[in-house]
Amino acid sequence: MDLFRFPPFPDSLYDALGYPKEGKCSDILIISREEADAYYAAAERCFRDVDSAAEYFIGSRRLDELGIPDYAVPVIERTYREYMRHPHMLGRFDFAGGLDGLPIKLLEFNADTPFSIFEVSSLQYALAKHHELDPDHFQYNSLFEQLRDFFLDLLPAHAGRGVLFTNAADGEDDLNTLIIKDAAEHAGLTGTYLHWTDVCIDRERGLCSVDKSGTYIEKIFHLMIKMVPWDLLFLEDEHMARELLRSMERDPGLVVCNPPYAAVYQSKALLPFLRRIFPLNPHFLPADTAPLPGVDQVSKPIWGREGRNITFWENGGTTAATDGFYAQQPFIYQQKAELACDGTHYYQAGVFISAEVPCGLGFRRGTSRIITTDDAMVGHIVDHGDIRNRPALRRYLISLN
Repeated sequence: MDLFRFPPFPDSLYDALGYPKEGKCSDILIISREEADAYYAAAERCFRDVDSAAEYFIGSRRLDELGIPDYAVPVIERTYREYMRHPHMLGRFDFAGGLDGLPIKLLEFNADTPFSIFEVSSLQYALAKHHELDPDHFQYNSLFEQLRDFFLDLLPAHAGRGVLFTNAADGEDDLNTLIIKDAAEHAGLTGTYLHWTDVCIDRERGLCSVDKSGTYIEKIFHLMIKMVPWDLLFLEDEHMARELLRSMERDPGLVVCNPPYAAVYQSKALLPFLRRIFPLNPHFLPADTAPLPGVDQVSKPIWGREGRNITFWENGGTTAATDGFYAQQPFIYQQKAELACDGTHYYQAGVFISAEVPCGLGFRRGTSRIITTDDAMVGHIVDHGDIRNRPALRRYLISLN
């Protein structure tokens, strides 16, 4: 693999995008078309198998094995059955390998509220456009367009009804949710944007907003685009989780994206079963709820995120670890997979999927094998013949092989 190591992106362009400048990376990875196609094919196959495994666990009433609370099961079962009315909006597969001949291996599926939506859909495009790399034709990135098409499908059922876009009060969450809202508006579906603390459930009226006093109900919503993960509600705000699910039971017309069954896809407790149910899928790694005998492996909490509370176990001992907030959760153990490495940085690929369609490829890199959200995103461009020979670009080219 090769890299264009460009000077820092001008602050004025970050300002125009509304994106923070600190610690951001201007490098662009050059990948082959075959590598890009392989990532997309892996995402398609993995989603198909994850969905089949979820169907099995839902149908056989085994959701407790995945960490799903009992009170969520009825609505999960119904929304999965009625998936055409409750479609899965967006998720991201995190893959090891895929570059320099390394096999593509699934690390996890961020199926509910994936980060990096803004960076993959907009920032890497703007970087490539700024350097005249023609991302419209040579970047695997239709994330915004696929989200727009997702909302076009929802438009007939929800036009003119109350639509809510919401997330916790966090800068990155704001960017991700506003990109989704922008895609919806391009499809003709307009709505209200609120932070999660300004949303409430009224027993009689359902999902609504409140005024500053927290008492007066201002708007009623029938479609909620929620960038607050179901598992976080299960663990940290059970009252709100129960009230939201009860509201969906009382009003079958209330749609929440991602739907409750996204928590089944999201649970890392599903990973050991994927390998057992689909042993011929080359992307699934051996995994279990107990340490794997005789292999180097990684332990991770079933509802962990952001690369927290992950430990590498190699040669009988710990070789790398991160701390975090998830130490009290159940853990799974997954055979170690090799990340592509340039001698300084490790590269992890993320492939977004919306309505079962792979639609955005991005890379995150770090100096540790445990990639976290603090590590930089690296844009990509698909090799198109003379790209390495352009005089204006040659001075930025670095071979990472």
